[in-house]
Amino acid sequence: MKKLIFIFALTISASAYGQKKNTIYLDTLGNKIDFMGSVSILNTGRYKWDIDESNSKTRYYKWRKTTDTEFDSLLYKFRKHSFLNDKIGQTFNLGEIVDINGTRYTETELAGKVLVVNYWFVGCGPCEIEMPELNRLVDKYKDNKDIVFISFAKSSESKVERFLDKKKFSYPVVSMTEEQAMKFKINYYPTNYVIDKKGVYHFASQGAGAGGVHLLDKGIETALDE
Repeated sequence: MKKLIFIFALTISASAYGQKKNTIYLDTLGNKIDFMGSVSILNTGRYKWDIDESNSKTRYYKWRKTTDTEFDSLLYKFRKHSFLNDKIGQTFNLGEIVDINGTRYTETELAGKVLVVNYWFVGCGPCEIEMPELNRLVDKYKDNKDIVFISFAKSSESKVERFLDKKKFSYPVVSMTEEQAMKFKINYYPTNYVIDKKGVYHFASQGAGAGGVHLLDKGIETALDE
C-alpha cells in the first residue's frame, strides 16, 4: 500500500468549520489561488496562515511571515520525523533508466555528478504540494553541469503524461516498473535523496513538510561543495 506522510499540521480552528462562510485563499501578493496552491506556500515554512474572518460572509486565508525561531522549529520537526539517517553513506544503485521522453541515464554518465532524486505518484497530494518548490530548485541549478535531477513515478506512463499536461513538474520523470519499485524499496511518498559525486547517499528524507525542500537544497549545496 502506498503510504503518505504529511508532516505539517493544517491548523484551522474547529469554530471555523462550524460557520457557513465562503473561503478564499490568497497568495503572498493577495491574489486568489486554490487550496493546493495555498498549502504549497505553507509547505515552504516561510509563511503561516493568517485567517481573516472580519467579513461576515467570507473567510480569507492570508499570510504572515514566520519568525526565524518559528522557521527553525519547523526545520527541527522535519529533521526529527523525516530524515532517513540510516541511508547516509550507503551506495546508491541507479542502474540504467529511461525517462518518459526517451532520455537514457547510466551510472557511467552520472559518475562524478550530484544526483537529486524524487519519488512520487499521480494522486499523491503531498507530492504535488512540494512540486512548486522542487521546480524552483531545478531553475536555481539549471546552469550547473555538476547536478542532475531525476524523478521516479509509481504510475503508468500514460497517467504521468496526463498529469504533466495539467501540472508543471520540472524534474525528468521515469515511470517506475514494479521491478524498479521493489529495487528502490520506497515505502513513503514523496521521498527525496541527494546522491553525492561518489555515488553515496548524502541526504535522504521521506514525506512532505514545512521546510523540507529548504533542507533538501542545503543538502544539494553541501554535496556540490565536496
